Amino acid sequence: MNILWDFDSGVSQPFQISDGGITFDLRPGQKILNVLIQNTPEHFRINLLVDEKSVKFILDQGLCVSGDGSVFRSVPVQEVEKGLLSADLSVSGGEIRVATRYPYGRDALDQLICDTYHTPHANLRLLRRSHRMVPVFDFGQDDGQKLHHYFIAGEDSWETAGSWVADEMVRILSSDAKFSSALMEKAVVHIAPLTSPYSATKSGASYTTLEGKGMYGAATWGDDSPPPEYALLREEVTQAIAKKKLGILLTIHSWQSQNESSGLETIRTSGENELTGDRLDWASKTVQALIQNVPHGKSHVAERIWHPGLARDYLLGKYNAVTFRIEVTTYNQGIDGFRQTARSLLENVARISDWSQVC
Repeated sequence: MNILWDFDSGVSQPFQISDGGITFDLRPGQKILNVLIQNTPEHFRINLLVDEKSVKFILDQGLCVSGDGSVFRSVPVQEVEKGLLSADLSVSGGEIRVATRYPYGRDALDQLICDTYHTPHANLRLLRRSHRMVPVFDFGQDDGQKLHHYFIAGEDSWETAGSWVADEMVRILSSDAKFSSALMEKAVVHIAPLTSPYSATKSGASYTTLEGKGMYGAATWGDDSPPPEYALLREEVTQAIAKKKLGILLTIHSWQSQNESSGLETIRTSGENELTGDRLDWASKTVQALIQNVPHGKSHVAERIWHPGLARDYLLGKYNAVTFRIEVTTYNQGIDGFRQTARSLLENVARISDWSQVC
């Protein structure tokens, strides 16, 4: 057997090949595996040495495998002993891709662009600054009166389930003319499936400043000078707020299978601003409406943000704007579940007629 290095970073985690299979060392921290294994026997075992933080999400999600690199399925994993997980694989063709999260990187985004660029509804543009680019899919024409809906995934690009949801949103709006036309009559829709690819296979601490300091990308909305990809989206959103034309802003994340539900929320307070009365009632009803028919879906209004600088904290605190986030679970669901999540979210947004309380 031989291994082609990690798809996104070019570096594999430490491994050892034996007669019975391959052992990967994913310690310390939640290191991420995403490799292609070639010249495999028909049956072999994958062993994962992991720390305590990784055990639950890998056990509950399973190991992501694919024979062709496009369709991933989950293979059950067992905890053989403390810190050692194992999965038995059957391979046809002598080649298999193995990952601990459903991979979504530049290759998947390139495939999405090629599959949808020719459709009449989709317009692809690049937000670009300082040698960094953010591909954004736009649906609908701005007549100065329509709202602007934003669906932003891949802020923390190792949370790949969120990117799969955004990817499917683009595919739905590109292929379902009747549905997309009805939605675009009322709003312009903007979708960013992969906001920042620069830490696609590592934990947040691998995204560093020039001084080597670890950076939590999604929490840079509140920074004076966020990285370019976040700054570009922030500028667009705040312009829509200034014009009272922001509809929904939904950041799409994933805590993998650490939570058994896909949790959708907004927050009640930030800085000197808080939701009360009719506006709080609207926010409560809206999160409930948005989560309808989302697999494993739950919703709530949190009192305040769990980490400063995230979009909904920054936008409520500085602009008094209500925005939303969903954490898509990988517990007992894979690509099909992400696709259903995308369709349900779009259908729910289309059914909501009142966005006047956003800003």
